[in-house]
Amino acid sequence: DGGKNRKVPYIEDILIELAKSGDLTDGKKLHEADLDLVNRKDRSQFVNAMKLVEELWTEEEELFLRSSQEEIRESLEELKIIAETVSLRCLTKLNEWEGRSDPTPTGHQKPSFVSVGTRARRHFIARKKSGEETSEDLIG
Repeated sequence: DGGKNRKVPYIEDILIELAKSGDLTDGKKLHEADLDLVNRKDRSQFVNAMKLVEELWTEEEELFLRSSQEEIRESLEELKIIAETVSLRCLTKLNEWEGRSDPTPTGHQKPSFVSVGTRARRHFIARKKSGEETSEDLIG
């Protein structure tokens, strides 16, 4: 398909990619990471999606994703499970914030970083307006 309609990477694709690259081992913030998966034009959605992940991952998940490349290579199955768990948690949280009575993600909700980032940004803006955040917490 010439790559034109290649699907936008999901949150889990990005987390798997970042963990495998060893880019996170030094404690780098997710939203500061540079990824070939992410087009320049989608950078702000990426940043907002990753900020959401940083709010929602558990300490264990973060520690795991920041493991050395060797450790990650030895635990690819676990990596996949953790990445998918975090990805789903993002969707659930967004549904919750958007006031759905049942926040469980439906089958057609896809955790692409663009849609997650766009939805997260709306929430971050609303939160900022209600004065809970400083202005530098928001990009895009």
